[in-house]
Amino acid sequence: MQSYTSRPAYQRALRQATRYGRRLGLQEITLAFFVEEIDDENRAQYEVAYVDEESGVTVRPVFITTG
Repeated sequence: MQSYTSRPAYQRALRQATRYGRRLGLQEITLAFFVEEIDDENRAQYEVAYVDEESGVTVRPVFITTG
């Protein structure tokens, strides 16, 4: 679970989720971001699976609106 604040923070969260998934022995992990709002364009851009090349862990980001 993360709060999305900026593109660098988003990238850090993906890497952190990758490390966590690897420690748990998972091939795939979902990362939830809580945001006040997100438009369709940004959702399409950021809710894309990220595959870590080194570990093979897939991170699936999901944006949950709170506003």
